[in-house]
Amino acid sequence: MKNLQDMELLLTRLVNVQRESSELIGLGAVIIKSGEIIGPSVSGERKKGSKVSLSEKDQWHIGSVTKSFTATMIARLIERGKLGWSTSVKEVYSDINLIHVEWQNVTLEQLLTHTSGAPSNFSYFDSFKKPIEGIDRFNARERAVLKILGKVPKNAPGTTFMYSNIGYTIAGAMAEKVTGVSWESLIRQEVFTPLKIHSGGFGPPQDKEKKLSQPQGHHNLFGIKFAAGTQDDNSPIIGPAGSIHLSLEDLALYANEHLLGAKGKGTLLTRKSFQRLHNPIMDNYACGWVDELPKGLTAGSGLWHNGSNNLWYALLVILPDIDTVIAVTSNDGCIENADKCAWKIIEQLSKELTV
Repeated sequence: MKNLQDMELLLTRLVNVQRESSELIGLGAVIIKSGEIIGPSVSGERKKGSKVSLSEKDQWHIGSVTKSFTATMIARLIERGKLGWSTSVKEVYSDINLIHVEWQNVTLEQLLTHTSGAPSNFSYFDSFKKPIEGIDRFNARERAVLKILGKVPKNAPGTTFMYSNIGYTIAGAMAEKVTGVSWESLIRQEVFTPLKIHSGGFGPPQDKEKKLSQPQGHHNLFGIKFAAGTQDDNSPIIGPAGSIHLSLEDLALYANEHLLGAKGKGTLLTRKSFQRLHNPIMDNYACGWVDELPKGLTAGSGLWHNGSNNLWYALLVILPDIDTVIAVTSNDGCIENADKCAWKIIEQLSKELTV
């Protein structure tokens, strides 16, 4: 492996080359190798045409990478006896008489591994609701979840893998129900605060002073790119499935906790709980992680997840065989190009780090 300084130079070059070759608005990446942070390296603009460059401390919307955070928070509640992996829908909603019989025995683990039978997404009507954080959002999330639980599942629970934002929303709502605390507050209490993640928040990064102090996501409409508003996002009702933002370094530090945790060296959870989170149930999907690297990577085994709200993109990869985590992010809505760039960066870095 090259020394840390050489790796930093390589990271900078890769990020610049990939962003320019794919004409992305912005791109960033960071590595943690054996506990040493390399980067972050960023290239491009916070907003198209603004000439305001990205910063290493900027925050990024990570979309469905949020799912791992939700599963980790729930694992913390499980270790304290608030919930169990086999806790069922009917146990949590025992006061609700309208739960469909086929939903009643669905477990938290099934919800977190996309084997619950839940449909993929909420209706367009629910998808456009934007309740503010607090009791309004808490209640709106529960109403949306109960509407789903009152109908027959999309698939027979436990029989089929079907990627589901609804499943993670139900899991988040179950955590809210048993604690009386909002999902957002639970993420702060159980993940952000103990890991000293100070950049973490929900929805797109906010430009509070209207001075373009943070990146903006970008629409990609038939190849025409334009900046999204600072409120443009999926409904916060599905927050547990995909609404966190944070800095590149904090994202990598979160992944490094999972890398350490699988070795019994984590601080958030026991080794057994980390292994439960990383253990795939069906189609190589664990609790917020995919347990199979794409072909062509030379780093051995690994975990990964990507995410996008179609305005931003993020990819988080754990490579335990080379004691490495890598995070790549973009504020460009051309998700296909962002994904290709991210994996090219991962592939090249993993080769260098394996030598």
